[in-house]
Amino acid sequence: MPRDPSELTSRIQRLIARSELRVGDRIGSERAIAEQFGVPRSALREALEELEAASLIRRTMGRTGGVFVADGKIERQLNTIMGVPDMLRQQGFISTTQVLSEGIGLATPSEQRSLALADGDNVFRMRRRRDAAGTPLSLDTMVLPMRLLPGFQDRDHTESVYRILARDYRIEMAQADETIDVTPATAEQAAILGVAEGAPLFEIWRITFDAADTPVEFSHDFFRTDRTRISLRRYGARWKRAVPPTR
Repeated sequence: MPRDPSELTSRIQRLIARSELRVGDRIGSERAIAEQFGVPRSALREALEELEAASLIRRTMGRTGGVFVADGKIERQLNTIMGVPDMLRQQGFISTTQVLSEGIGLATPSEQRSLALADGDNVFRMRRRRDAAGTPLSLDTMVLPMRLLPGFQDRDHTESVYRILARDYRIEMAQADETIDVTPATAEQAAILGVAEGAPLFEIWRITFDAADTPVEFSHDFFRTDRTRISLRRYGARWKRAVPPTR
């Protein structure tokens, strides 16, 4: 019966290798793993903390939670519409947001086209850095139409914007158009994200729509490639949508 944390960590790593588990696969609940190894959960937690500190596993709470294989990267799923704070919390990461700049201004021609705005319409722009587990993850610039969001400038912008929209404006994001590329970090981006100048970043352009097919968000994001994994679920020809696409 292994009780030494270092021995337990080795056994858990062997379990992962023997079971041919991949990153993102669930190893089991803490209770199930403790029972499998015949150790108290307090001893198991010490071993899990060591593995978590090394980014070899991650732990999540809730009915679908447990211990998962990890490599320190955050998985950004393209088949879901989810704000970064919720995405990180779901994957067991503690997130923080730093607002770098914000303000109201006239929409540029590009913003007018993306958000279906008229000449003279105002937008709210903000630039934020997102951290996961205390390390910079992404840099995003978000543009929102003020005509749909009166008073938005007075909200707490370190909070998830999607949560603010749902709670305060009854706006639920329904679908998004995204374009993804890989681009070298500029000197400014490198300084903000803590990477070397020229390091590869995921560059993501996004327009997000509500249930009425109204564009609500126009964003330009940069994610560190050494901390992010892009994933997409694809469907076969026989799969049917519950609701036909409106666009």
